[in-house]
Amino acid sequence: MSKKHFRRLLVASLFPFSLLGQGVQEARVSALTDLKGAVERLAELREKIEQEKIPISREVNRMEKEAHQKRNDLDRKLRLRDNRDSNLLQLEKEVLENERELESSLRLLKDYMRSWRQGTPPAEQELWGEKVAQTLRPREGQDKTPLVAHLDLLRLSAEILQEQMGGNSFTGDAIVPPEGMREKGRFWSLGPILLFNGDEGSSGFIEKSFFSEEFDSVDLSAETALQYEPSRLLQPSEFTSRLIAEALQSKTGELVSIPLDPSLGKAFVMEIGEVSLWEEIQKGGIWIFPILFSAALSLGIALVKASQILSVPQPRSAPSLDAIFGGPFEILRKTAQSYQGKKPEILEEILYENIIDFQIKLEKGLPLIAVTAASAPLLGLLGTVTGMIDVFRQITNFANPENSELARGISEALVTTKFGLVTAIPSLIVHALLSRRLQGVISKLEGFAARLVHLKRGNLEKTTFDSKQDQRND
Repeated sequence: MSKKHFRRLLVASLFPFSLLGQGVQEARVSALTDLKGAVERLAELREKIEQEKIPISREVNRMEKEAHQKRNDLDRKLRLRDNRDSNLLQLEKEVLENERELESSLRLLKDYMRSWRQGTPPAEQELWGEKVAQTLRPREGQDKTPLVAHLDLLRLSAEILQEQMGGNSFTGDAIVPPEGMREKGRFWSLGPILLFNGDEGSSGFIEKSFFSEEFDSVDLSAETALQYEPSRLLQPSEFTSRLIAEALQSKTGELVSIPLDPSLGKAFVMEIGEVSLWEEIQKGGIWIFPILFSAALSLGIALVKASQILSVPQPRSAPSLDAIFGGPFEILRKTAQSYQGKKPEILEEILYENIIDFQIKLEKGLPLIAVTAASAPLLGLLGTVTGMIDVFRQITNFANPENSELARGISEALVTTKFGLVTAIPSLIVHALLSRRLQGVISKLEGFAARLVHLKRGNLEKTTFDSKQDQRND
């Protein structure tokens, strides 16, 4: 290779390295320039940040204060909301309690008005019925609650009661027994007592309305206040009726006697409801007749046995073979006196047989009294069970039987138990008394017989001794 050619090749190979060195230098200069610009911009930015840092800090502080204040406001409003909710719950609870108290007060007022009406005779109900209806009826344009209406009615009832306590006289009609015809006349109210004097001469007390079941469960309203039961007259005795007529026909200023009924008519109803002995026997049914037959049989036997046992004469002196006694004691004396045997033991057996015969005679029929005392309650219980079966059959056949019907059925069923006990208790007492008296009589007879045997033994020994002495003397 020529030198010229080698030189060219060397230059060609070094040329890229020269170009590379020139590019690095330019890159360094450019980087320094960029770095200087960046440093200048950083300085400017730092200066700008320093200038804006204080206002931003102030703004941050202000916003933190606002956030803290708003947080406090939020907590306060949350507390207010919780308090409001608790107050609402408390108010709701108080409202419910007040509503319950109002309902309870309304029930008490309704019960009072119902009892007030039931305790007032129908004749007086007609006097204040229209006022009560107007009080309970709401007026046009007014929304009257039931509580307000009953409070107004309570004031009206107080006024009416005040008038009743002072006495009140008015006219009307009443149903007069026994025909049940209506008769016009004059009423005289004296508190809870209501007297009546009819134009045709009937006079007496007016029946209270507490016997009625029609209005027992019906609240007093504008409609029911105008519904009345008829006034019924309770017919008293002639003397009481005459006093009532004279009192109601008297003039103002005259002094009169007025009969009063403290039971408010209940005594008349109880007197009317009293049944006779025959009616009560008829209510007992078929089982009452065996009880009555047992009672009659026990009574007859008791009378006969009492006459036999109580008529036994008691010895008034000591037992003796020569004295005179009565009844079985005399029979024992005669038997002992007429005994000619030599052995007292045989006499004792003879006397004991006489006592046994007498005891059997007196005890005859007493077991029937004991049987009556034991069987009469059982017959009465059987009649009661039969009657109760009929009562429960009525309950089964009728869905809602009346209470009076059930009470009457139960009372009729208990009639046999009553008669059974009435028969059994006296029978038991009579049997015990007669048995005790009979045992006393038998005990005295046994003691009397033992004394007679002792006396007879002494006589026999004396007779034997005398006969032996006579034989020795001969």
